[in-house]
Amino acid sequence: MVIDFSDRLRELRLEKGYSQATLSQKITNLGQPLSEAALAKYESGRTIPNLQVAAYLADYFGVSIDYLACGEKASVLSTEGLKEEQIRLLVELIGALQKQNQARYTSTKTQPTQEQQELVFRLIEQFLQLYHFFCSFAV
Repeated sequence: MVIDFSDRLRELRLEKGYSQATLSQKITNLGQPLSEAALAKYESGRTIPNLQVAAYLADYFGVSIDYLACGEKASVLSTEGLKEEQIRLLVELIGALQKQNQARYTSTKTQPTQEQQELVFRLIEQFLQLYHFFCSFAV
């Protein structure tokens, strides 16, 4: 089943349980004026939003503009407030999970690789640092 922009936008709105009026008001409150009539036109496929409006909609729903426009669902992860090492660790973790998912269909190996074990240890180290940080406030 092919779903186009209008269907994806409507689907995302309905997943939140919003009316068109509610969504248009929420986007307007974020700083991008959006009338209910314009939203209705986007959802009916009579017109498409400009990139600025599409960016606000995508950001609000936590999806990429690519997903809204083409259906390519790419999750958006914010790295705001993270240290460079934490960002590198997340990128490595995503890569390792992708490799694991691909290997699941081609391999029967169940033991983690050395690379995966090291990544898990680094993740644990980051969580322990976070734990100690929060514990210092509990005293």
